[in-house]
Parts: sequence; C-alpha cells; structure tokens
Amino acid sequence: MASETGHPSQNPRASQNVTRPSRAEVFDAVKNLRRRYVLYYLQRHDGPVELGELAEQVAAWENDATVAEVSPSERKSVYSALHQTHLPKLQAAGVVEYDADRSLVATSDQATRLDLRLASDPHTSVPWHRLYLSLAGVSLVVLVSLWQGVHPFALISGVEFALLVIASFGLAALGHTYDLRRWRRRAEHAAPDFILELDD
Repeated sequence: MASETGHPSQNPRASQNVTRPSRAEVFDAVKNLRRRYVLYYLQRHDGPVELGELAEQVAAWENDATVAEVSPSERKSVYSALHQTHLPKLQAAGVVEYDADRSLVATSDQATRLDLRLASDPHTSVPWHRLYLSLAGVSLVVLVSLWQGVHPFALISGVEFALLVIASFGLAALGHTYDLRRWRRRAEHAAPDFILELDD
C-alpha cells in the first residue's frame, strides 16, 4: 500500500505546503543531463510512468542504444541513481512527483512552467529560412524590373517569370526536404539535445 505522503497529488496538505520553486532552484535541478532526460520523457507521456520503464529509456539514451539493447547492469545502474539521487532532487525542486512506494514518476503542476524540447532545426546543414528570404527578395526585384520594363528583364514574359519563381522555390523545397530527412535518419536513435525554457 502506498504511503500517504508518497505522491503529493494524493495528499492535499502536502500539495498546499509545496512552494513555487525559484528559477535558480529549477535550473540547478535540471542542469544534470540525466535529469533532463527524465523531464523530457515524462513531458511526453500522459500520467505517471513506471520507474523501470523510465530507467530503461534513460539508459538507452546514455549508451547510444535502443531500449532492447540496454543490458541489465546498465538499467540497474540508472534505476538506482534515479531512485536515490535524481528523482528526489527533481521532487525537491517541485517539478516531478515521485511515489517511491509504487515506483511511479510524473510531472508536477509546477512543471508546466518548463518547456523542454529538442534543439532540432539548427542541426540542418543549410540555413533554409535565409535561402527562402533571398529567393523572395530576388523575385520581388525581378518583378519590379519587369513592371518598369528594365532591360534585360523586359525580355521575360510574365508566364516565364512565374515558371522561374515556381521552379526556384520548388528546387529549394526539395533540397530542404532532403536535408531534413537526412538529419532525421542521423538522429533517429540518438539521445535528445535540449533547449530549456522557463516561463516567468
């Protein structure tokens, strides 16, 4: 049977006594990569997560492996560290609720202030947003030149100009798609890299 104080959401008096953690306390709690893995996993699952399941996924990320490839010793090591050190630290900061008696972990109401997400877009090889802006700028200059009859742009018909713009943006979109898929293949089983934001 779970302890009355094991899960804060089941104990109204405990919930009332929980104070809002300061920015410094929260960032101190999540500066450890393993604890960021915990928060990232919990934020993407509805409801409590079993500690064993959590430990397996964290161990997989840390060892650059899949969950099926995690050895019993790796899982046990992470499980013990989470139970003894990391989950109590996160609970003290008010961002997780840990029921040690039932081995269940969940994000707390306080964790809604945290936004932990993958730092994915910067890993593409080309700054695509700049390319699209450049194409739009060049297209605008050419369009104005056509309208003013500036040579040699006046030699291009409106249909030819439209086809040229469509082809340019189409090729850029194809390149962007290929680059994004290539990055996703590289990152498919890799441990997440994070951006952490804390709402005031």
